[in-house]
This record gives sequence, C-alpha cells and structure tokens, in this order.
Amino acid sequence: MIDIFSYFIYISLLLTLVFFLMLKIRISKSSLSIKIHAFNSNDIDSFLQPNRLKINHFFALILISFIVGFRYHVGNDWQGYKETFEIIKLNKSFSFQDQYMEWGFFMINFIIARLGGHYTLMFFVIALISWYFIFKSVPATLLPLVLYFLFTNEFFFWSMNGIRQFVAIGIFLYSIKYIIKRNLIVFILLIIFASLFHISILFVAPLYFIPFQKLYNQTFWVITFLVSFIFANVPLLISVIRNTFMFFADKIPILSIYLRYFDNGQYEAQNLVVGLGYLFRQIVTIIILLFSKSVINKYPQTKIYFVLYFLGSIIFNMFYMFQLIDRFNIYFLILHSIVVSIIVSHLWKNKRYKIVSIGLVTLYFILYLSTIYNSSNMCSPYRFDFMRF
Repeated sequence: MIDIFSYFIYISLLLTLVFFLMLKIRISKSSLSIKIHAFNSNDIDSFLQPNRLKINHFFALILISFIVGFRYHVGNDWQGYKETFEIIKLNKSFSFQDQYMEWGFFMINFIIARLGGHYTLMFFVIALISWYFIFKSVPATLLPLVLYFLFTNEFFFWSMNGIRQFVAIGIFLYSIKYIIKRNLIVFILLIIFASLFHISILFVAPLYFIPFQKLYNQTFWVITFLVSFIFANVPLLISVIRNTFMFFADKIPILSIYLRYFDNGQYEAQNLVVGLGYLFRQIVTIIILLFSKSVINKYPQTKIYFVLYFLGSIIFNMFYMFQLIDRFNIYFLILHSIVVSIIVSHLWKNKRYKIVSIGLVTLYFILYLSTIYNSSNMCSPYRFDFMRF
C-alpha cells in the first residue's frame, strides 16, 4: 500500500540520520568546526577502539528514538506491549510474577508507569538503549553505512516488532569487541545485562570460546553456503529438531518458555515467498563471500563478523521454515549490515569495483522502498501517537 506520509517519515529519517552521522564535529575553546567526512576504509581496523559519541550521534539517537517511541499502532507486537504497560500503570498491585517479560524490560515499564509516564516514553527509552549500543559497536566512520543497511535490510522495521530482543541484539553487537579483546569478564557482564531484556541472548554466550581466528576458510564457506540450499525444507529435519529441542527443554528449564512454538505448531515449515528480495539477498551474500578474503587479509579484526554472518546465512538457508530457530539466528543475521558495510567501504576505495559499491547502496534503497510498500513488520501506515485524536 502506498502511504505518502509513511514514505516521507521513513525516507527523511534515514537520510537525516546518515547525514548527521557523517558529520565530524570538533569543539574547542576558541571555535566549533563541522565538516562531512567520507567513508574511509582505512578506519575499518578500528573496531577495538571505543566509539566516542559526539553531539551529532546523540542527535541521531534522539531522533530515531522519537520516531520509534511516538509511533501509533506500528509493529506487530505494538498493541501487546502498549496494553501490558497500561495494565502495569493502572494495577498498583501488578508484579513481576504476573507477566512474562524479562526483569530489565519489566522494570523500565514499572518505573515509567509509577512515575506517571506514557507508553510512548517506554518505547522511547527502550529504543534509546538499543540504538545506543549499536552506535557504540562499530567505528564512527563506518556507522553511517551500518545504519543505512540496518534500515534498508528491514532490521529497523523488525526492531519495532521484537523490541525486547532488539535491546539484547544491540548489546550483543557491542560485546563482540570483547570477544576479540579476549576480555571474558566484560563480555559475560554484557551478556547478563542483555538477558535482562531477552533471555535468548544466553545461548550466544559460548561464542567467546570459539576460535574464530582458525575458522575462516573462503572455499569452505562458499561450498557450505551453496550446499545448504540442498538441505532446505527436508522433512526429516523437522522431526529431528523438534525431538532434540523437546529433550533439552526437559533438562534445561530456561528452554521451556519456547515450548509454545511447538504447542501451536509454529516450529513447522513455513511458506517462504522466493521473490526478488530473497534472491537479491542471496546474491549479496555471495558477493560478500567472494570479497571477504581480501578484506580479512587487510583487516583481521573483522574475521569474527564474517564467520558469524556466514554461519547465520547457512542456518537460514537450511532452517528458514522454523520460526524458533529464526528467533536465535537473528543474532547472526543482524551482522549482515556490518559485513556489507565493510565490503561496500572496501570496494569504494578500489576504482575497479566502485560501481559495485554504488550498485549495492542503490539496490538496497530500492529494497527499502519496497519494504515500506509491503508494510514490513507492520511498519506502514506510520502515524504519530498524537495524530490519532
């Protein structure tokens, strides 16, 4: 459906955010200097350096949080979160045991409700926390591209649906640098903090002990990616996964909260519409596979991002029909926005492949327009909460 206001909001939001994130602001005692910096592939290897947010970053954070927070009936789960907040606000005896959400998310709802705040403030605060950690997770020079691909690849629209898990995802992206640094204590603390918003994050904790430096082999990942299509939608996998999960759910209490996927049949094969968007994303993954070797050779710190994304892509190809697996695989697939940003930045510097870089950015913008038209994750029509009266 074509909704002009939705297109205006989402396009202007994306362009404004990218513009402000590209600004380089320096404030000294004597002057204020503002200039626009270009994407510089030489800064890709600064993943381990802290991204010190400037005034333009905070402006972008406030803007995106405002759009997310003050939306009305946008997102598949928007109504459910709104109603839960209002129950907490109206029922003074309502406690943590009376609901299903994690402690951190509940406490934000509880505090805002008890202070007399509106549900829009709750959505605003949750969005602010999520995007703050995403902004801190990548170098400032790469951030405009990462945010661009988070928007154009539907993750922004998904964030307005799975809002609790998106907080955990943002914290997870930030925690990856501590895997590279081999700082177990900080990594575990971040994972524990993320679990206060979505318990599924605990299943990525073992990633710290995986030797990613030994796992990259371009030929292996290309072959495995292509072979993964053969195993898609194999009936035997449905039975194996169901029985395996049910077995572990009996042994590990934390898994029991996901049994509802089996109770209502959501674990079974879902119909995937193999359209141009799906084919485009598969082609982009192949491009990433082909150029990843030269990037990793130049920027070894990026290896973990590529390995995790390739793993997520293979899992998706084999198990896209399982909603439960998608719930966990999103932690890997979200890395698409980072690795494709690295590839685009890297190709931009090479005159021979600059056209590929431009082509990817352009095609993703067309995909962005398409997802708005198709109301991805119920993103359209967009309306502000104060417009409903």
